[in-house]
Amino acid sequence: MIAWLWARTVKSPNPAFAQVDVPLASTFVLSTKAGKEAYVEPVIEGSSYRFTVRAGRPGNPAAAKNGTKLARANFSCLMSGTPISGDYVKSEGRAGRMGARLMAVVAEGQRSRVYLAPTAQHEAAARSAKPTWKPEGEIASRMTGGNCTPYGLTTWGDLFTDRQLVALTTFSDLVDEVRERVERDAVGAGLFDHGRSLEQGGSGAAAYAEAVGVFLALGISRFSDRNNALCTWDSGPVGTKASTGGSARTASLRNLFARQAIPMAWDFGEANPFSDSGGGYNSALEWIEPAVRALNGFSRGHAQMADAQNQAVSSGKVVSSDPPY
Repeated sequence: MIAWLWARTVKSPNPAFAQVDVPLASTFVLSTKAGKEAYVEPVIEGSSYRFTVRAGRPGNPAAAKNGTKLARANFSCLMSGTPISGDYVKSEGRAGRMGARLMAVVAEGQRSRVYLAPTAQHEAAARSAKPTWKPEGEIASRMTGGNCTPYGLTTWGDLFTDRQLVALTTFSDLVDEVRERVERDAVGAGLFDHGRSLEQGGSGAAAYAEAVGVFLALGISRFSDRNNALCTWDSGPVGTKASTGGSARTASLRNLFARQAIPMAWDFGEANPFSDSGGGYNSALEWIEPAVRALNGFSRGHAQMADAQNQAVSSGKVVSSDPPY
């Protein structure tokens, strides 16, 4: 399993379907790769609906591409076609009445992604997760490039599903266990243990174990970038190139923390943390490994405070900054 794809929901504003949680889906397209096209098709059954997955190109490409979205944060009710205004969506989000419905499941096939219709078991498994901790702190209400806070996602903990929180906290807790295990194994292998930490300039078993712990923690930090409830699914437009490697892009999860914005995502992907694909922990480690290797041999840096108008550090140099940071 690679990922579970969800659409946020709100109660229909149409009184005839007020009990139905209708999807806020910005697209129903799963893959645009030539020969591997796939899309979600909602099936209305009386006063309810279900999602199924179809292979090939949709009969109505525009409808599949746009999902239930009309413009910006405005949608239409899947059951009745009634417009759902952005203000209504915001009020439902702030009241804690915004939910999510599983649209599709992404699995690893023979050299390609396989898209499956969701099952009640998949959805029940996700909802059974019970985190014991979540990040605290308010998200800034003003950002350039998009902000999720008007829709009820106001704290850092709101950015994650319960299952993602369980995974992230479990991985974080394991770092200390790994560090202790590494230190024991290093001592057992004959590495001298003088008890000095990395901060104290140590180079023995304790410092070695701390270094391993730092690298694993960096991996978890990277891991959270594709393990949150604002990661959208990239259906892989034909002809585009990936940001790394130069090969044609395949459908995958987009990361979130790449800029000074946290835009709202109406449909999002929940990655399998044990997958070797883009959202898994192993993939996160693969991203940081080249950076860590590149740092090998660098001398220790230093910092100092000085008056910008009366200092010699930048004398005779050109300093280029990316505004407004």
